[in-house]
Amino acid sequence: MMTKTVVVIGAGLAGIQVAQQLSDLGMNVHLIEKEVTVGGLSTHLGKVFPTDDCALCLDVCQELYDGKHRRCQYRTLLGTQKRLVLHTQTEVKSIKMNESKFSVSLRSQPRYVSPDRCVVCLECINVCDVEALDELNLKRKTRKAIYRTVPQAVPLIPVIDMESCTKCGKCVEVCGVGAINLEQKSTSRTVTADAVVIATGVEERNPVDLPGYEYGKCQDVLTQRELARLLDSTGPTNGVVLTASGSSVNSVTMILCAGSRDLSAVEYCSQACCTYSLKHAIMLRNSGIDVTLCYMDLRVPSHSQHYITLARDLGVRFVRGKPDQVVVRGESPVTLVEDTESKKRLELKSDLVVLASPLVALASDMNEFGDVLDKNGFVSHQGSSKRIYACGTSTGPTDIPTSFAEANSVALQVYLDLEGGA
Repeated sequence: MMTKTVVVIGAGLAGIQVAQQLSDLGMNVHLIEKEVTVGGLSTHLGKVFPTDDCALCLDVCQELYDGKHRRCQYRTLLGTQKRLVLHTQTEVKSIKMNESKFSVSLRSQPRYVSPDRCVVCLECINVCDVEALDELNLKRKTRKAIYRTVPQAVPLIPVIDMESCTKCGKCVEVCGVGAINLEQKSTSRTVTADAVVIATGVEERNPVDLPGYEYGKCQDVLTQRELARLLDSTGPTNGVVLTASGSSVNSVTMILCAGSRDLSAVEYCSQACCTYSLKHAIMLRNSGIDVTLCYMDLRVPSHSQHYITLARDLGVRFVRGKPDQVVVRGESPVTLVEDTESKKRLELKSDLVVLASPLVALASDMNEFGDVLDKNGFVSHQGSSKRIYACGTSTGPTDIPTSFAEANSVALQVYLDLEGGA
């Protein structure tokens, strides 16, 4: 029997998981990722719930729920599994059905560093004289024109940012194995597949267009993803939370549902926001920082309920009420909110304001999926075409444990459908 081939679109945590499961089941897998490294939103995070592990140290078994240590996702066999081919910096240009097969057209952007030759000595980075603002780290630190996004990046080899590169040639000269080609061009190829799995995931909505929060105007109004970078030991401040001016942070106000469950923005609940906001609040309190959390209600899954108790025990202040405005007075943001329990109008002055911005679908950017997406851009199970599957947050906002469970389920379903199982 001919080996079946599956294309998995999106190499976030769910996409990685379903790809590895299918490979282990004996199928050929092409894992497609448009960014320079795998991991998706998790590359921006430090610790994750419900186990407080490193965001890049996620496995797929029952240990996800019982708090045991898990192997590092970045030590998996993505680069060595014979049946799994990883395509980074690659986008799907079209998906066509030819008889019983899918014809998936791919376009890959140049990395300028050959994965077949590079030995990851990083001499190219050391010799580079060009400094560019690091967007992953809120532009609060710089990186070289040739760089790695995170130390654990997969692929591990560097990539060149041609918008910053001056083509001085120093990296080419220092590379002893001839791995760097500054004239590399984009390439195209077509993959024939028996099934397609959509695992494009979500991104945090940029709240610059949400009125009343001063995001984009006041540098000390952040999103939860941006706070995660400040809390991460590999982030721009090495895990020390500072204001944009570099001052110490003594107080933080968090605003939940900043644009979620809102008829003028995003109508749905983003599911995971309450939990990761609580996680960050606990991390801040453990650093001696005062935290006030403004909420309408707390929607936390059973495996993360302990965060509410721990946050209260650590002294996080809970204010029930959705703020209607953030104003800047002096150099500090002030949150205006009515506490619906005390019926009092509060003005909460703090060093930082952190917004739990909605999680929005990335699949909505892909025209190829138009007939399987709901009005919010998520894949609808009911509308899924035959042998087009979806898992993780591409089906709707959710947490990491649920994403992994769905990835495992979809891998099994794909295997049964293609191999004729009952």
